[in-house]
Amino acid sequence: MKKIICIIAAFTLTVWGCSSDNDSNTPAESVITPGDDARPTWQSPDYMHYEQSMSVFLNLQSELKVYSSSQDMLCAIVGDEVRGVAYADTAHGGFALTIAGNSSTEVITLSYYCDRLHRIFTLKNWTTFDSGIKPMGTGGLYNPRFPL
Repeated sequence: MKKIICIIAAFTLTVWGCSSDNDSNTPAESVITPGDDARPTWQSPDYMHYEQSMSVFLNLQSELKVYSSSQDMLCAIVGDEVRGVAYADTAHGGFALTIAGNSSTEVITLSYYCDRLHRIFTLKNWTTFDSGIKPMGTGGLYNPRFPL
């Protein structure tokens, strides 16, 4: 009886020790549930109606980047008004977004449409408008974290 218990214990330890747990060298990919959001009809604003613009380059967070495609869209919103629209820049892996504005007190919300997931992700109160930010200047590169 002791031999059987020892054999079972050894077998259990061997199988458990060889399980396919994710080790620290293998990054875990997030699985994000697809949605049924329709492709948005966001339109870039007429920049002539605004006093200033803010130009930024945004990178997607890694959990969303695995689902990205050239059909993705990004939108900047102030209040309920679209202030900028960008399409995925597959050559550089992000979005070059120009945002129209009038005042440094305007709070910007970002919305990202992922074509492969058919979902819109929204990051409320992302930042305030700052016409001093240019894409290649200090602070022009952003890595927003959308709630998943």
